[in-house]
Amino acid sequence: MDLVKVEEILFIATVISYLVSGGFYIWYLITRSEKSLRVGTMLLFLGLMAHTLALILRWVSSGHAPMANLYESLSLFSWGIVLFFLIAQRFYPVQAAGALVVPTAFLVTSVAGVFYVGPEPLVPALQSYWLWIHVTIAMLSYGLFALAFGAGFFYVVQEYLLKKNYRNVQYAFVLLLSVLGLVLGLWGGSKLANPAKVMDPVTQIASNVYAASDYLMIAGGGVAGLVIGLALGILAGKGASKPGFAKRLPSLDVLDEVSYRGVAFGFPLLTIGIITGAIWADQAWGTWWSWDPKETWSLITWLFYGGYLHTRLTMGWRGRHSAVIAVIGLVMVLITYLGVNLFLTGLHSYTPAG
Repeated sequence: MDLVKVEEILFIATVISYLVSGGFYIWYLITRSEKSLRVGTMLLFLGLMAHTLALILRWVSSGHAPMANLYESLSLFSWGIVLFFLIAQRFYPVQAAGALVVPTAFLVTSVAGVFYVGPEPLVPALQSYWLWIHVTIAMLSYGLFALAFGAGFFYVVQEYLLKKNYRNVQYAFVLLLSVLGLVLGLWGGSKLANPAKVMDPVTQIASNVYAASDYLMIAGGGVAGLVIGLALGILAGKGASKPGFAKRLPSLDVLDEVSYRGVAFGFPLLTIGIITGAIWADQAWGTWWSWDPKETWSLITWLFYGGYLHTRLTMGWRGRHSAVIAVIGLVMVLITYLGVNLFLTGLHSYTPAG
């Protein structure tokens, strides 16, 4: 059996492990069953091991770091989410947050599978050792920001539960799942659309030219995703808005600390990622910064999380203020990571990294 086939099998095993593990974490959140937690953690760890081996095999079979296309970088992104969650779970009592974080990792991994392509040679601009340095650091920072998002969201929910503001708990779940459904719907619509490809003769970068029917397809996918997310949000919100649900979540102090740590460690990594990207850009294109859409949104994301740390360390913002910023931050990350690549054209069009 060749390496590519083994990698495919390991990747499928990873997706299944994350799916089943997410179910056990959700069941743990509902029932507080320690057995469910142990099984879920074990499956998550085994999934991470399979995921790690799949990434290593992709590196060996392709001859380059597994981060040159959307499949590889999404896979690395979800790997980082799981890795940092397991580390956080080791040192903090945040097991309940796995009910959100682990399904998110499963979702990202599943989307990666949709973009699966076999090992391919690198395009000339990516043939540099800066590839694995820049992209790895960026993906790890995104994984930490995803952890901060999960802890921040549950902080908001826990605070409302303790204040017996159950209606706002429902609103929080409806808003979260509606936005998630909208994003996934727009992404699904973009996959069904069939835009024309136009090649720039100078940069050799292909850009998408959308017709009216393509925009209708994308908008229809967004509406469908929004409706499904809204329905799921209503169900989840009703289930969470119970007086005893607060006892199943970590304390506010723990959630605040984990969310802060995620940003505190993720921000320096993002900073290094942007710096290494600038060095790589200078070697590849002869300029440190070209205001490419990916570069611009990376800067916006960096400023956003820098604002989070500034308000927390100098203005004393804690609790819900920081939690809401951490939740919104993941939206910034997704725009930088996926939105720019799917809907805008630039020097990063052939790779989602950065």
